[in-house]
Amino acid sequence: MSEPINQFSPSEEFIPNTSPPKKRYLLKLFLGFFVFFVIAVICLYAYVKNLNQPSLDFPSNQPITIEQGTDIRQITQILESFGIVKSKHLLYYTLVFFYDPTQIKASTYVFEEPITTKEVAKRLAEGDFDTDLIRFTHFEGERFTLLAKRAEAVLPEFSSEEFIKEATERGLEGRLYPETYFVPETFDEIDLLNLLTQTFDEEISNLQDEINSHALTLEEILVLASIIEREANSPDSMKLVSSVLQNRLEIGMALQADASIEYVLDKPLKELTPEDLKIDSPYNTYLYTGLPPTPIGNPGLDAIMAVLQPAESEYFYYITDEEGEFHYAKTYQQHLSNIEKYLRYQ
Repeated sequence: MSEPINQFSPSEEFIPNTSPPKKRYLLKLFLGFFVFFVIAVICLYAYVKNLNQPSLDFPSNQPITIEQGTDIRQITQILESFGIVKSKHLLYYTLVFFYDPTQIKASTYVFEEPITTKEVAKRLAEGDFDTDLIRFTHFEGERFTLLAKRAEAVLPEFSSEEFIKEATERGLEGRLYPETYFVPETFDEIDLLNLLTQTFDEEISNLQDEINSHALTLEEILVLASIIEREANSPDSMKLVSSVLQNRLEIGMALQADASIEYVLDKPLKELTPEDLKIDSPYNTYLYTGLPPTPIGNPGLDAIMAVLQPAESEYFYYITDEEGEFHYAKTYQQHLSNIEKYLRYQ
C-alpha cells in the first residue's frame, strides 16, 4: 500500500500569520488617535463654551470699579470674585489673544444684564464710559432714614418711603455698609438695599473667625459698634471707648452713652439736655443696663474692629472736651476731676 503523497516539502509547510500587517496596525493606531483627538476637542469646546456663559448669580446693575494701575490678572480675579465671569483664566486668555491688555480702561463698570466672558472682555477693552453713574456716599454711623432722604434727592427712581419700609421690615439698621458707591440713575430702593447689604456681607465674611470667638453675637457687636461710631472720632479713640463700654458691660454697669439718646430724640449730641437723659426708652442707656435693642446707625469697619479688638484698659469713664480730645478715668472721682478740669472751666 502506497503512502499518502505530502504536497508540501518541510520547508514549504504553511505557518499561519497571527500578527496583523504593519500597515493595518498603523491605520488602527491613527484612527484611535484621531477619534480621541476629536472627542477631546468636542469636550474642550463644550467646556470652554460653558465657561463663556454668564454665571447663574451674575450681579446685574452692581457697580464694579477697576482702579488705575490694576494689572490684567488682578482685573480678571476681581471680576471672577464678583461673579461677572465663571473663569478668570478664560477671561485672561481672551484678553491676551483677542485684545491689547495695555488698552484696558480703568473705570466703574455696570453690567445691566448677564453677558458672556467674551463680551466682558470687549467691554473692558473698549471702556465703559457711556454709563451714567451717580456718586453716592453712605456715611459711617448714618441711620437708614437719613440715608434714604439723601438717596431720594439724587436717584430719580428711588423712593425713600419704600426704602425705609423695606429696611425696617428686614431689620437692616447696622447692616447697610458705609462706603462711596457709583450707581446707575435707574437704581431704585431695592437695588440700593441689595448693594449695601451685599457689601456688608462681603466685608463681614472676612471677620467671621473673630466674630465667632467674641463674647457678643454679631447683632450685639453691631449695636455696640454703632454706639462707638457716634461716640468716638478716630480709630484710636474708638478702641479706647470700646474698652470702656465693654468693661461696663462685663460688670453690669449702665453704658450711659449719649448717642443712644440722640437716636431716640433725633437731635444732635450737643443739644441734649439733662432732661433728655430721663426719657423712658429701651434706648436710654442711662436708665437701662446692657445694650439697646438695635443698632443706632450703620457702623463702619473701624468701629466694628474696635469692638472685636478693643484697647486693653481699666477705664470705666470718658469725656470729650471742646476740642474733641478724649479724657479717660478708672474711678468716678477721677471722672469728676476730668469734668471739672476739661469741661466746666473752659
